This record gives sequence, C-alpha cells and structure tokens, in this order.
Amino acid sequence: MEIVLMLFVLVGGTIAFSAWKKKSSSEHVQADDIHTDTDNGHSVRSCLACGHEGEMKTWLSGYTAPKLIAVAGFLLGYIPGLIFLAVYWGKYKCPNCGAVGKNRQITAVS
Repeated sequence: MEIVLMLFVLVGGTIAFSAWKKKSSSEHVQADDIHTDTDNGHSVRSCLACGHEGEMKTWLSGYTAPKLIAVAGFLLGYIPGLIFLAVYWGKYKCPNCGAVGKNRQITAVS
C-alpha cells in the first residue's frame, strides 16, 4: 500500500510540476486562444446524435462533474481513475443534447 501511495505522489507530483512549468513559461501559447479561434476548426464540431453544429467543449476540461468523478476514481484506488481518464480523454460534449463523444470535427473548406 505504501508503494502505491508513493507511486501516486510521484506521478501526480510530476504531472503537477510539468503543468506549472508549462504555465509559467513565457513562450507558452494560451489554450483559450486556440479554442476560441473558429478559423482553425479545433472546437467547431458536428453532433452525430442531434445534428447540432457549433463549438463544443471537452467533457473533462469544461465541466465540473467529470473532474469530481476522476478525483473520486483516483481516491478509490488509482486504477479506476486512470480507466476513467483513458475512456473520456478528449471527448467533446454536445451543448444541445448532452451526448459525450458522439461528434466529429467539421473540416474547413479552403
């Protein structure tokens, strides 16, 4: 059990430190600038369930409930948290119908 806790602290500490360093670096591009720019099409998506077309936020970074679920998964044994993150990482949520991961990126016509 002590080894698992040590591993959790080492991995979590490494991730937290690298995120802190990336945020404090001067040449870091803000993620908000990338996601609010509609010309690059990164967040402009089309929902396959309801047909909604528009900007969508990722489920894990844009909403509170999945963050709480991930933290609870890590507290309950680390493996459930990793499984949850692996399944839902990078999935977008439709603001119209609430479907998670049932959408595709709209490609810009040049």
